[in-house]
Amino acid sequence: MPKAVDPIQKRSEFVAASWDVIAAEGLKAATLRRVAAEAGCTTGALTHYYTDRRSLLVDALRAAHYQAGARMMDAAKRISSHQARLKAVLLEALPLDEPRVREWRVWLAFWAESMNDAELAQENTRRYAEWRRLLEDVVRPVVRNRSEAKREVAHLVALIDGLGLRLARHASSDQVLEDEQRECAATLVRHLTRFEAA
Repeated sequence: MPKAVDPIQKRSEFVAASWDVIAAEGLKAATLRRVAAEAGCTTGALTHYYTDRRSLLVDALRAAHYQAGARMMDAAKRISSHQARLKAVLLEALPLDEPRVREWRVWLAFWAESMNDAELAQENTRRYAEWRRLLEDVVRPVVRNRSEAKREVAHLVALIDGLGLRLARHASSDQVLEDEQRECAATLVRHLTRFEAA
C-alpha cells in the first residue's frame, strides 16, 4: 500500500527548499529542477504540487511573510506591557539569528525581482500592508493619537528595513555578523526608549 503523503507538508518542504536556494544563490537560481534537487527529489515530484516556477515563488514569498508574522504575533501575545510588546515584535522582525537572516535574504531577492514583476510586486505590497497593520496594533497603545501612530509606524518600518538590510548583506565572518546583530538590536532598543515615558 503506497505511503500517504500530506500535500500541505510536501508544499512546505518545497517552499523551505526554495528559501535555501534563494538565500544562498539568488532568485534566478530557484528553478524547479534546482529546488527539487535541494529537496532531495525529482522535478516530476515537485511539479505534482507546483505546476510552474511562478506558483512556487509566490508561495515562497507568501510563506516567508506568514512565518515572520506568526512569530511576531506570538511574541505580542506573550507580553502584557505595551512598550515591551512593541519591542518584542520589532526585535522579532530583525535578522538576529540564522533562520531570520535566511528569511531576510529571501525577501531581498523578491524585493529586487518585484521591481520588474507586477505579480510579485502586488504580492509583496499585500504582505507589507499586513506587516504595517500588525505594527499599528502594537504602536497605537504607546502613542497619543491615530495620526501619530501612523507616522511612528512609517518611521519604524524604515528603521527595521534599514537595519535588516544592513544585517542581511554578506558579512565577512560569523563574528562580524554577531557584532552587527548586537549593534542593530541596541540601536532599535535606544530608539524605543522614548516610548517609556508615554
